Amino acid sequence: MRFHDRHERLTYLKATETARRLVADPALIGTGLAFVHRFMAPDPHQRGYTSLWLHLLARPAAEIAAALTADSEQGRLLRETCPVFGQGLTSREVVALQAQADAATV
Repeated sequence: MRFHDRHERLTYLKATETARRLVADPALIGTGLAFVHRFMAPDPHQRGYTSLWLHLLARPAAEIAAALTADSEQGRLLRETCPVFGQGLTSREVVALQAQADAATV
């Protein structure tokens, strides 16, 4: 996968970890759904994203994970508008993801 910048790469790394967690614990879909209803749905500017995510979150965890990590415009949009699942990622976890990815590219 090619990235336009560091931010896009980091967003992808976080999405891959989120996808892994969703597959390991499908109950996290409920927390993502609650996030969409509480924070996205009330915002008229996020109407399209809310609809997109409500449709996706009705699917099995493996399908959500695949969509979130897809190398496509749709995948990028999902990563940019992703709700929080569970507790999210800590800054330490994000740094570890970056370090692991950096080590794999060397």
